[in-house]
Amino acid sequence: MRVYELRNVSYRYPTGEWALKGINMEVKRGETLAIVGPNGAGKTTLLKIMDALIMPTEGEVLFEGKPIREKTMTDREFRRKVGFLFQSPDVMLFSATVLDDVAFGPIHLWGRREGIERAVGALKLLGIEHLSGRHPYSLSGGEKKKASIAAVLSMDPEVLLLDEPTRDLDLKNRNFVIDMIRGWKAEGKTVVVVTHDLRLIRLADRVYVLDKSLLFEGTPKELFSRPELIERANLDVPEIVRLFHLLEIDEIPMSVEEAADIIKRWKRFNP
Repeated sequence: MRVYELRNVSYRYPTGEWALKGINMEVKRGETLAIVGPNGAGKTTLLKIMDALIMPTEGEVLFEGKPIREKTMTDREFRRKVGFLFQSPDVMLFSATVLDDVAFGPIHLWGRREGIERAVGALKLLGIEHLSGRHPYSLSGGEKKKASIAAVLSMDPEVLLLDEPTRDLDLKNRNFVIDMIRGWKAEGKTVVVVTHDLRLIRLADRVYVLDKSLLFEGTPKELFSRPELIERANLDVPEIVRLFHLLEIDEIPMSVEEAADIIKRWKRFNP
C-alpha cells in the first residue's frame, strides 16, 4: 500500500525561484526511503510538503490515498501518524524544560496525564530521563538530538520524516541514531530520510536522487554502481566502490563483509 504519492509536485519560493519541479514519487508502507542530493536541491522543502507544513505550488500529494490540503496541517489523525524530525533540534525545543517539549505534542492529542506518561516513556527509551528538568538550551548537541527524537517518539508515529538526522553528531551519537532507525525499520515503520550519511543510505530499500527535479530512483546498490550520480548528489564515493570500479568488478558491495565475499569469488575465477 502507498503511504504517499506525489503527482507532478512543484514548489516556488516567494522570490520566484523554483525549489522543486515536477516531482513524481511514492512511498510504500513499511519501507525505508532515502532522499539524497546537493545542498539547495529542495530536499527539506520536499519533506515539509510531505508533512503538510507547506503546500505545493503545483501538483498534488496523497497521504493514504487522500489529498493533503491546508487543513491537513492541523488534522489530529495526520499529526498522530506522521512525525517530523527537523535537521536542527533547536526548531523542536522551545519550552522551559525537556519534559515540556517532549510532552507538548501528546498533551494536545491525548490530554495532560497521558501526554506526560508518553513523554516520560520516550525519555526512558532514549536513556535521557535525567534530562527531563533541564532547559533545552543547556544541553549538548547529542542531548538535543535525543530530546528532539523523544519528542517525535512520544507521538508513536507510523511514518517518520527525518531531515539529516546524523548531521553534526559525533560517532557515538551517529551510531545511536542509525541503530534507532534500524529498529524502526525492523518494526515495520515507514521511514523517509534526507541524508548525506552513506550508512543511512545503505539501510534504505530505495533511494531518490533529487536536484530540484528527480534524477534517479533505484536501490542503494544501483546508486553506488553509478559514481557520476553519487558525485552529482554531493556524496563521497565510498572508497570500496572506487576500488571495485578500478578492478572492473561489476558487482558492487554494500558492506566490507560483502566486499570480501565478492573478492574471494572473483579471485577464484580470475587466478
